Amino acid sequence: MPGTWARLLRALEMPVAFEEGSQDVCDYDRAIAYVTPIDKEEYRGLLSETVLAAAPDTGHDLPYDHLYLADAETFASDDLPLLGIDIHVDDAGDEPWPREKPFRVPALHVAGVEINDSIGNLFFREFHDSDWSDFEVHVAGPGTAVYEEFRQMDQEDEDEDGG
Repeated sequence: MPGTWARLLRALEMPVAFEEGSQDVCDYDRAIAYVTPIDKEEYRGLLSETVLAAAPDTGHDLPYDHLYLADAETFASDDLPLLGIDIHVDDAGDEPWPREKPFRVPALHVAGVEINDSIGNLFFREFHDSDWSDFEVHVAGPGTAVYEEFRQMDQEDEDEDGG
């Protein structure tokens, strides 16, 4: 599993854009900017039902309204489809909105989901029925100017943090 976990982390760290051909770093984002990968033995084998039971409809103290699980299905596919789980809690006074059933989000599309959710353009739940083949994503892979610029920014951040 360590090799497949590393492959997933690389996918989440890969700069992606939603328009082809740009060499401007500002047009790219990475899922890793929005998600925090957690690889702990105690969470291995966790099922979506367990997550939903731990975050009941009546409230939870988590600072987010959804999360992603990497499971056997994630690692068995080339596009690494994470299991997105809606754990939102309706605010007091709001019309209740039922949680969506868990759904798959390919790793390279997580950045787009998170960007849209963070600015309120589309909520996480609105991606439930997405046909990911309809969404083009362009990757700035190793050796490209964009990839190298992100790598340099990461190195500068590490140097500033003393790492």
